[in-house]
Amino acid sequence: MIICSDVDGVILNYVQGFIDFTREENIVYHYNPERYGVVTGIKDAEQLRARFHAKNYLRRLEYYEGALEVLNRLVEKDEVHLVTAIQPECSEMRAENLSSLNYTSLQCVGDAAKERVIIEDVIPDVMIEDRPELIRAFHSAGIPVFYPGWHQYTRGMESFGTAFSHWNQLPEMLGEMDPSRT
Repeated sequence: MIICSDVDGVILNYVQGFIDFTREENIVYHYNPERYGVVTGIKDAEQLRARFHAKNYLRRLEYYEGALEVLNRLVEKDEVHLVTAIQPECSEMRAENLSSLNYTSLQCVGDAAKERVIIEDVIPDVMIEDRPELIRAFHSAGIPVFYPGWHQYTRGMESFGTAFSHWNQLPEMLGEMDPSRT
């Protein structure tokens, strides 16, 4: 099976990393959990994101509970491709942050190319994604989508994918898609 997963907000806790960055840098910031994207709708968003990415914070993002263990088990029998909207110039930091994780490929493609790369190049059997607009896009392209249900901004996505509340649910969900896995 070809499994493709986003990284930030799915495997790694980008939101908490960004919050930690704002605290350590004494930046006034209020996270809105109802909205996708930590810098969406704030003044100087791109400058703030660039500052976050320029420091070592991308190397220190924490894994969501269970993500590392489950993905390392899945890659033993499946292709696991990671495609993230992080810009290509952040590839080294991202690879370092994911050094404990085994995967088939890692692509840091930037926001504008992510959807196309996944649909046209990776062509996954299943996608793991948290951005609502991409959940809808992959669903429309005929790709089954699993999304983390712990984000408030993924509420209402039930028509476009299947929520999971913990990574340890993924192997069973994949087994339901493909009974030969069990």
